[in-house]
Amino acid sequence: MILIGDTFIRHVRAIIISILSLTFLPFVATAEDRLPIFDCHLHYSDDAWSSYPSDDVIVRIRAAGVIGILASSSPDDGTVKLLEAAPDLVVPELRPYRNAVSSATWHDDAGTPAYLRERLGQRRYVGIGEFHLHATADARTTTVRDAVALAVERDIHLHVHADAPAILAFLEINPKVRILWAHAGMVTPTDQIRAVMAAQPNVSAELSFREGQILGPDGLDPAWKQLFLDFPDRFVVGSDTWTSGRWPIYGQIIDEHRAYLNKLPRGLAEKIAYRNAERMFRGQ
Repeated sequence: MILIGDTFIRHVRAIIISILSLTFLPFVATAEDRLPIFDCHLHYSDDAWSSYPSDDVIVRIRAAGVIGILASSSPDDGTVKLLEAAPDLVVPELRPYRNAVSSATWHDDAGTPAYLRERLGQRRYVGIGEFHLHATADARTTTVRDAVALAVERDIHLHVHADAPAILAFLEINPKVRILWAHAGMVTPTDQIRAVMAAQPNVSAELSFREGQILGPDGLDPAWKQLFLDFPDRFVVGSDTWTSGRWPIYGQIIDEHRAYLNKLPRGLAEKIAYRNAERMFRGQ
């Protein structure tokens, strides 16, 4: 995950808030009572393969009460490993990162469109991403425009890690494209999230690394709660196992999402926890 300047500082701050908020987790229900979770932001990249074999990862995921995962990896071989290990659990999306093509270069790489088209022809992917855009101008390259066209052509999502202006730039290219907004912008304020979602019905958001901002020591944040109430069909949960260091605490991450979900009306909590994801990515 390559971030620079102020963006890097804000990202680190968000991570620290998320980790500290684990201290404030309430009592976790028994396994039988736990709210099922569909994890819509999971990576199994090459840094994890030797320490955490795919079978071990699947055991961890199931033990956390997760009933589905939207998986992408750097390179894509990691997602294939998970899909082969648990086809009932894994819903694959295709990340454009591979070899020397990284989060900082994919958007300007002339070979990316052909790579995406080739891999998308090999199996049923439900999205392209999760990928990063570090500047709004990066959303206007030929490579990105090709990715947008490909997503619309195949009726799949773009899973985008970017700020609000970059998200809007995708919709300017083609208003039909469906966006899954990674981390709901990571540090984007709730009023900006609201503005984007109110103006753009094709934007949904996943909540990885937002747990500690939604529920802190003072309780459930009212602005987040109102967002959930106003857009109940457009939020999903994510863990973001972007580094292998996330696997030992995977169950804690998922329970941190349950902590704020358990403070919402049950029907709304179920939508965010898994029903929205089932509809979006499994057509159920």
